[in-house]
Amino acid sequence: MDENKCCCCSEEVNNGVIGKYVCYCNHVSEQDIIQAIENGATTVESVIKVTGAMKNSNCAVNNPKGTCCYPDFVYVYNKYKKI
Repeated sequence: MDENKCCCCSEEVNNGVIGKYVCYCNHVSEQDIIQAIENGATTVESVIKVTGAMKNSNCAVNNPKGTCCYPDFVYVYNKYKKI
């Protein structure tokens, strides 16, 4: 398993972000990800580190989708990353 994914990651599925947060376990919003990118984070891993996403993971309970947030996180990162 990728060390940057949360402990409940088992598959790479993304049906779009729903709700207020991308990472519900640590209350990381799409705006938090955008801000990290604007402040110089250049990889998914660096955005995760800056935002504090995917620590204390319990996505099956906290995420309304009942799945890991990592695919959603990557989706949002790719949407806003600087090219």
